[in-house]
Amino acid sequence: MGKTIRTILADDHALVLEGLKGMLEATDDIEVVATAGNGDELLDLLAVHEDVDVVVMDWHMPFHGSQALQEIRRRELPVKVLVLTAFGDGETLQSALELEAEGVVLKTESPAQTIIAVRQVAEGRLVFPRAAQKLMFQKKQEPSSTDLSTREGEVLELVAKGFTNPEIAANLSVSENTIRFHMKNIFEKLGVTNRTEAAAWYFKQQMPPDYVGK
Repeated sequence: MGKTIRTILADDHALVLEGLKGMLEATDDIEVVATAGNGDELLDLLAVHEDVDVVVMDWHMPFHGSQALQEIRRRELPVKVLVLTAFGDGETLQSALELEAEGVVLKTESPAQTIIAVRQVAEGRLVFPRAAQKLMFQKKQEPSSTDLSTREGEVLELVAKGFTNPEIAANLSVSENTIRFHMKNIFEKLGVTNRTEAAAWYFKQQMPPDYVGK
């Protein structure tokens, strides 16, 4: 059996929280190490459990999900974030994308899909519902992969796999400053503003047009 995926769950509805906890703990490869009822509790738990792999977080809980995610990114915590929401509206999805969530799962989807999403996010994949497709892949002409240099392509592939800048630097035997330089060029060439959008572009080149986090 592979590595156990350590997770923290955050939702202000106790029934949803307990149901999600029971569902994930019934698997062989996912462990729920803690639960939180709001964003403040979530951030406190992340300060204690530094080896957590994935946070599964309700977007509309007290101390709003976007604020909690923004603080997670500000602290540069090495954790993947899967957003749970009952609303597949453009505003929610766009906010999650801008704050570099690794995935969004609708509460209306099957429990099995949520389990799959946790595993995919832990692997460094991006997971978004089909409603996010138009937001992830805007109606603008996208450059071909030949617009990127060979090294930029290597950096982008590692970004899509969920590697951090220090990990990419170590993998390619270069400095972090060099990686930051490549990231700046990649963002400019692809017309994106963050790592999630860059990874989404990469996945679109690698997968069929109808693929979105399946």
